[in-house]
Amino acid sequence: MQFYVSRLLLMVTRAALKVSGLLFWILVYVASLLSAASYLPDALRLIARGPFRAFRWKPRNAAPGCLTSSKHGQHGNIRIKKSGIRFHYVASGEKGNPLMLLLHGFPENWYSWRYQLDEFSQEYWTVAVDLRGFGSSDAPPELQDYKMETLLQDIQDLITGLGYSDCVLVGHDWGGTLAWTFAVRHRNMVSRLIVMNAPHPSAFHDYVLAHPSQLFSSRYVFLFQLPVLPEILLSLADFEYIRKPMVDASMGIQNEERKLSKEEIEAFVYYPSQKGALTPALNYYRNLFGFFPVKAQDVLVPTLLLWGEHDTFLEAAMVPEMQQYVHAPLQAEIIHNASHWVQQDQPEEVNRIMWDFLRREIPVFSH
Repeated sequence: MQFYVSRLLLMVTRAALKVSGLLFWILVYVASLLSAASYLPDALRLIARGPFRAFRWKPRNAAPGCLTSSKHGQHGNIRIKKSGIRFHYVASGEKGNPLMLLLHGFPENWYSWRYQLDEFSQEYWTVAVDLRGFGSSDAPPELQDYKMETLLQDIQDLITGLGYSDCVLVGHDWGGTLAWTFAVRHRNMVSRLIVMNAPHPSAFHDYVLAHPSQLFSSRYVFLFQLPVLPEILLSLADFEYIRKPMVDASMGIQNEERKLSKEEIEAFVYYPSQKGALTPALNYYRNLFGFFPVKAQDVLVPTLLLWGEHDTFLEAAMVPEMQQYVHAPLQAEIIHNASHWVQQDQPEEVNRIMWDFLRREIPVFSH
């Protein structure tokens, strides 16, 4: 009798899990369709402004000079034996100094760290990598190639492949999400963690459930779950939706002295403009809900959190939510008059705070 009851309970539990999983994905795709509808008026305005222009986009034939220049460091490639993925990076400073590994966000590449490559090469071997699917790094085609576990393995492989056992890990946007999670899973490989405009995944989960305004601001995450449509929208009017978030008066870089030049704008449009290049980058988002955190993930390494005050995608009010997940010294700073692109927007202030954090004596913290 006990055997049959146990089997029945197991069958009911499995059925409930399958139903709950199905309902979860139904809700995700309903939200995705609503998100697409919210972007429709703006897309229609863009098309009405010039239908032929809106649907005309082309791959750039050559990278802008700033992407290939050695001004900010030496270009290199590393192929990971286990995965076979080749990563492109730019490195500045002396190899042998402590490693500072810089992880960019969407839709960026190594160039978003140019100011930090210049600054921290004094004391660190500073390496800005193109993540898989971005920039000049390899971009495997399958959705499963961009699961969180695979992306975290990339970081581990990069650290060891570059000849180190640990690093100062710095991440912005998607790179920040990876940095938070890597520090949780591999804290012995992170001496210090620096995150910019990227919430701890569990803190974001907590915050968004209580703040619908944030859900609306980050609705693009749902849009990106859909097939094909996001690639079309991001390509409209020669990649208007790649350029606009970085240069628009409200969303883009706020600092007049750091506004992107035409060449610098092209540095962030060049790679997405290549045939099929948007899909690998969007696959980060398409795997996101499979990683949806269901419990707290504690960070046990000294952490610096920097946040642009005028981030229109991620509300600065969520910054205090991070404290509960960092069980180590945490320094959180709101950078005034800075956008989501904080390390490009206010590099002097960002670099100053980073130096203070890196040079401050922090007692050995153990758990």
